[in-house]
Amino acid sequence: MKKTFLPMVAMATLSVAAFNTQAADIPSAGSTAYVIDKDGDVVRDRWGRCVRSIDWTVETSIDACEGRTPKPAPVVAAPEPKPMPVIAPKAPVAEPAVVPNVPVQFRGFFDTDSSELKPAAFGDLDTYADYLNQMNDASVKVTGHTDSRGAESYNQKLSERRAMAVKSYLEEKGIASDRINANGSGETQPIASNKTAEGRAENRRVEVEIVK
Repeated sequence: MKKTFLPMVAMATLSVAAFNTQAADIPSAGSTAYVIDKDGDVVRDRWGRCVRSIDWTVETSIDACEGRTPKPAPVVAAPEPKPMPVIAPKAPVAEPAVVPNVPVQFRGFFDTDSSELKPAAFGDLDTYADYLNQMNDASVKVTGHTDSRGAESYNQKLSERRAMAVKSYLEEKGIASDRINANGSGETQPIASNKTAEGRAENRRVEVEIVK
């Protein structure tokens, strides 16, 4: 009997030792249901069973210690991506229209008995043409004048020719004829004395102004 019993005890001891050697450590994972060693693993008895503590409950037990198959972790569906906000393009801001300044009244002068424009008048008349080309609702009034020398009827026609010289110049700059009101006042509207050469030179003129 002794010869039979001793080998069996030895085999059991070796089997337990082999189990303890091969059994994988079971982390406590923060559970207080078992005795924990210094490495944070569950202490096992010589048969490989987890040593329970006084705090053991079914709810706090560890599946690996109790021989249960761990429940698979619930699959958490990824949240639906939030739709990207639709940013409406900003409406273009219209630049305020630039309104050109109204040219000041123009006054050009002529030589005696002449209706030919002097080059000094071209720059000012170009200013009028530029304004009229930008402001299509504006028109221009052109009035010719003479001094008092000569017959009144002749001076009337001469003043009209002087007004027409300005009208022709503006038409060449692209201004429609119906936007230019040209007329002559003869010698009836002097701005200086006709008794002096200087006064007569001032009266031989054409005046231009913007009208609506």
